[in-house]
Amino acid sequence: MGDNPILRRRIEELGLTQAELARQMNAEIERLTGRFGSVSERTVHNLVTGKTRWPQSKMRVALGAVFGCQAEELGFIPPSSRRPPPPSEEHVRRRTFLTSATGSATSVALPRRSSRLTIGSSDVNRMRCLVDGLAARDDADGGSQALENLALRESLSIQDLLNNGTASQRVRSALYGLAADAATTAAWAAIDTQAKGRAGRHLDRALVLAGFSGDASVALRAWHNISMLATQRGRHADALAATTAARATRITRIDPLYASLCHARTASCHARTGDRQAALRSLGNAEEVLARAAWDTMRPGWMRFYDAAELDGLAAIVHLRLGEGDLAEYRAHRTLARLRPELVRNRTYYTAQLALAQLCQGDPEEAGATANRVIELAGDSPSSARVRTLLKDFRADLTARYGDTRAARDWLESTAEYGGGWKCL
Repeated sequence: MGDNPILRRRIEELGLTQAELARQMNAEIERLTGRFGSVSERTVHNLVTGKTRWPQSKMRVALGAVFGCQAEELGFIPPSSRRPPPPSEEHVRRRTFLTSATGSATSVALPRRSSRLTIGSSDVNRMRCLVDGLAARDDADGGSQALENLALRESLSIQDLLNNGTASQRVRSALYGLAADAATTAAWAAIDTQAKGRAGRHLDRALVLAGFSGDASVALRAWHNISMLATQRGRHADALAATTAARATRITRIDPLYASLCHARTASCHARTGDRQAALRSLGNAEEVLARAAWDTMRPGWMRFYDAAELDGLAAIVHLRLGEGDLAEYRAHRTLARLRPELVRNRTYYTAQLALAQLCQGDPEEAGATANRVIELAGDSPSSARVRTLLKDFRADLTARYGDTRAARDWLESTAEYGGGWKCL
C-alpha cells in the first residue's frame, strides 16, 4: 500500500481540496443514480494515500467525470491487473467440458447488457448549474489557472458524457452548448491571466463545440473572447473581424442585449486604433439597443455581468483610449455607483480605470488615492493579470508625468512593497 501521486497531482492541477473533490464526486453520483453520493473527505483521503487501490464502480465513474479520464489513468490498479490465482482442478474440468461440447468456451457467454447511459433534461439542468457556477466564481475572484482547469474539466466531462450516452438531438445540442460555454470560460480565465497560448487553444475547441450545438449565444461568446485575445496580442484587425463575426450571429437579431455587447466591443476595437468617430458611433449603437433589452429573459450565467453599469465601464475605457479623461472619469464613476456587489473583479478593474482617468487629467494626488482603493480591493495577490497590468501602467505613467511631485513620490514610496509582491508595480 502506498501513496497515489498521480491522483494527488491531478487534484492539485484542478486547484481542489479533498473536501471539494468529495462534493463534486457526490454530485456526479447523483447525476448518474438520482441520489446524492456518500463520498466523504475521508474517502478521498483513502484514495490519495493508496489505502483504496480500486474504488467501487460508482466512485470510478464519478472520478472519471471529474477528471475526464479512466480510473487507471488516475493511478488505480484494477484487480484483473494483479497476478491471478492458479486455476482450480474443478475450473479446468469445467472449461474442458464446455470446450468439447461447443467447440469454444466463449460460445456460452451470457448476453451483455448495454453500458451506455440515457441522458435527459435533468442532466442538462445539472450541467447548466455547474457551468453557470463557473461564471459566478469568475465574477467574484477573476480569472486564475485553478478556474481555467476547473472549467476545462467541466467541458471534458460533458463531452465524455455525450460520447458514452444516448440522448435526443435536443439534449445533445444543449450539452454541446454547455461544453462550449465551459471551454470559453477556461479561455476567458486564461485571457484574464494573460496566458495567450492556452486561451487560443481553448477557443479553437469552443468554436467547434459551439458549431455542434447550433447555439448562437455560445458562438457569440466565443467570438467575443477571440476578439479580446487578438487585442491582447496586438492584432487589432483580427480583433475587429472577430467582433464582426459575433455581430453576425443570429442571437443579436433576437436579443438586443447581445447586440449591445457586440457594439460595445466594436467601440473598444476602434478606440484601440484611434478611430474616434467609429468608436463613438459604435458606443452610441450599444446604448441605443441596450434600451430595448428585456431584463426578464432567461440567459446563460456568463451574460449576467452585462447591463447599463457594465456599459458605462466599457465606455470609460473607450474614452480613456481616445484621450478624453474627463468623460472617462464620468463614466467610471457611473459604473462604480451602479455595479452589482457580486462583480468584485470588475469593480477592481474599473476602479483602476478611474485612477488612470484622473491621472490623465493631471490630478496625481486624487489618482493615487483611487489607486490605493484598487490595492485594497485586489488584496495581496490579485488573480486578474489585467488588473495587475493596469496598476503597472498607472505606476509607469505617474513616474513619467509627475515623478518630481510630492504627491507622486509619496504614493510610489508607500506602495513600494507591492512592487515585489505583485511583480509588476
